Amino acid sequence: MSTRINYTHYPFSATQRDFPGLFVEKPSILVSTSSELRARLLNMLKGVLDGGEISMESTLDPEESVLFYYALLDVLKSIGDSRVVSRVALAYSKTASKYLSEEKGELLVLLANKLGLNAGYETSDYPRIPRVLSGLGRVSVKMVSYQYSLPINQYLELVSKRLLHDPTYSLVNYFIWSGRVYVDRSTFIRILEEHIYNTIINHVAQAEPPEAVDYSSLIEEVRSIVSKYYEKIAAKPRVVEGESKSPYLPGGGLVLIEDLFPPCMKKVVEALKTGGNPSHVERFNLAAFLGQIGLGADEVLDYFRNTPDFNEKIARYQVEHILGLRGGRKKYMPYGCEKLKSIGICPITEQCKGGKNPLAVYKYNLREYFKKRGEEEKEA
Repeated sequence: MSTRINYTHYPFSATQRDFPGLFVEKPSILVSTSSELRARLLNMLKGVLDGGEISMESTLDPEESVLFYYALLDVLKSIGDSRVVSRVALAYSKTASKYLSEEKGELLVLLANKLGLNAGYETSDYPRIPRVLSGLGRVSVKMVSYQYSLPINQYLELVSKRLLHDPTYSLVNYFIWSGRVYVDRSTFIRILEEHIYNTIINHVAQAEPPEAVDYSSLIEEVRSIVSKYYEKIAAKPRVVEGESKSPYLPGGGLVLIEDLFPPCMKKVVEALKTGGNPSHVERFNLAAFLGQIGLGADEVLDYFRNTPDFNEKIARYQVEHILGLRGGRKKYMPYGCEKLKSIGICPITEQCKGGKNPLAVYKYNLREYFKKRGEEEKEA
């Protein structure tokens, strides 16, 4: 593979110096005044919202990729919707990750450095270190080459947000020397993907959209597309409160009252409702919790439809696996309270009443709720 950056795949790394001709006039104005470019940009955005990836068919060469990218920055800044911004940033980072896996180490580091990281790459035969891998009840040891490195402060900054609760990225798994963290290739690519996501979020925040009339008509079209997207993914409400006189439903399962969720589950649900992007571990625990309450796969999926990286096919497979509907048919439980506290998902320091896991706490909250309601009805 070439050590030159292919801007068709990585347009977010291009600057005005790389493509001065594109910036004679603002890219968003160039796109909005061309019916062909305008239509292709809108189709590209639809593809991002529906599929969560950037289609390479929407751009023919590096210049167009960069043109559309910078036009999108203005569009996203103008509509001011953090969920759409996050979904577009995630689409770019996920699409880029597919190409990163095929690149040489030198290009990975070149791209990382161009995006502001102080990355290093050891071309010599760097020491191979044993790494313990675990998953699905199995533990194995693999010899891994740690050729890529970042300063500790940059590494911690990158994993402190969406990757914080994933033990894979704990420093104990890697080699630290002279203030740098040495990681294997797959981890470096995942870290770079995360940095791309953050970079695009920052690019949108720094964008300065034009005020031209032609451009504002483009914004209205984009708002219409976004509105239709939200209508499509709107979660179906599950009306339960007031329908039952017991915590238990006739067909099995528990009554669903989100206000009675334990704090850890409330935290994840609130993040989902406000356009956040909970970590994989948070999503797993919420899905397992909802499944144990008695929700089916479709009802659990409705909780995740507003996430920026939602993909119906992938999400359904994962949810059905957690709910014991495929694979080994094991229905998973959410983590216990102590583990949720240790990995930073539980937002409180004290112990909830009712038990030592979210499901037990929720059952206790339901019992107390229906007991109080029954007493109030008797008094009435």
